[in-house]
Amino acid sequence: MQRAELTVFIVEDSPAVMERLVEAVGDVPNARVVGSAEAVAGALEGVRAQQPRVLILDVQLRDGSGFRLLKRMRAEGVCRPETIIIVTNYPNDDYRNASRDCGVDHFFDKGAEFHKVREVLLRLGEAAA
Repeated sequence: MQRAELTVFIVEDSPAVMERLVEAVGDVPNARVVGSAEAVAGALEGVRAQQPRVLILDVQLRDGSGFRLLKRMRAEGVCRPETIIIVTNYPNDDYRNASRDCGVDHFFDKGAEFHKVREVLLRLGEAAA
């Protein structure tokens, strides 16, 4: 029996962080990046078109925030991915609370917890097996 593919869409405006996230996804068996965006507008269309199982996003984006993206997705009826992960350089309580309010499943500090993104993806991949 074949495992369900773990499709991932990444929303990040830093090229260096985007590269690290793509590498993290590449380390996970049967996972692949199906799209990426640097801003809310492109992310909204990309998530709508690709319908990924996992959405990884930053809080601060070129044209708004990850929270704005999540609110627009809900308002416009865009299918919510099974798992939403935020990685940010701003791991303060206000952002943590806003993440929870927006239905984010995992909230990680880019500096101290980046490795946890890969750990979550590995668990999701194993659960899909």
